[in-house]
Amino acid sequence: MSESLHKRMKFSLPDDVLELIMSTFLPIQNALRCRQVSSRFRKAKIRSRYLDFSGINSVKRSQLKVVDIIDEVFKNHIGLEINQLVLILNHIGIEDKILMWIKKCIDKNLKELVLDFSKSKKVLEIPINFWAIETLTVLKLKWCKFEIPINSLLKTKVTKEMIDAIFSNCIHLEMLELIKCSMYGILNINAQNHKKFKSLVVYSMPDLLTIDLDAPTLECYQYDGYVRIVDFSRVNALKEAKLHYNRSYDWHNYNPSAMVIANMGAYVGVHVLATTNIFLEED
Repeated sequence: MSESLHKRMKFSLPDDVLELIMSTFLPIQNALRCRQVSSRFRKAKIRSRYLDFSGINSVKRSQLKVVDIIDEVFKNHIGLEINQLVLILNHIGIEDKILMWIKKCIDKNLKELVLDFSKSKKVLEIPINFWAIETLTVLKLKWCKFEIPINSLLKTKVTKEMIDAIFSNCIHLEMLELIKCSMYGILNINAQNHKKFKSLVVYSMPDLLTIDLDAPTLECYQYDGYVRIVDFSRVNALKEAKLHYNRSYDWHNYNPSAMVIANMGAYVGVHVLATTNIFLEED
């Protein structure tokens, strides 16, 4: 913001209102420029909700200076909310500061987090359970490592896109549990390129119609619910099946006997088959 613009604004707005606008609603890099206009603004506390530091690096500014600027922002931040944090820098030597910055944003209802540490060519391990942050809607990470309890989804509305995203991004996934989740239609498990995926649990999902498995390494399959058609044609390693079939209402065109018989071929080579008497009755 130029000095002439500041003067024009000063005539139309009280200083305290102008200070509030600059410190709260402007993106942080604009707010930092405005703080150079006068000594009053330099001393003002920071309330910015959008802490995008992606453009703070320059050939004239050292890594140490960048870190000092970001650190100063957080020390002077008194706003109740932080909607966005964007960090693109070399994390080596400042890991503790980065974690402190992230946690402070989480405490202020963070919605969007973007971390890119590719400059360092070294992965940063982040001991934060992002899955538990209820306010977070956007998460973009590069050269980061963290643990997330993605193996179990409980009472969640599940979509095809969500399942596809899990298997596309969690290449080391070993087990997936879907417990009382809401999903209608076909459950597609595309784990063709996964070498560690061994176990699938589907529990109490009455709106599923069929289950399509492309999981060559799947060894254990557990199911609790109404009889459904399951496509095991792309499963090569199944060793254990636990089937708890529930008695169903007399739905139109619902033929559990035919479904049980259609699924039988998949269980011929298993080592352990645990089921209920409904399975035997239908068979």
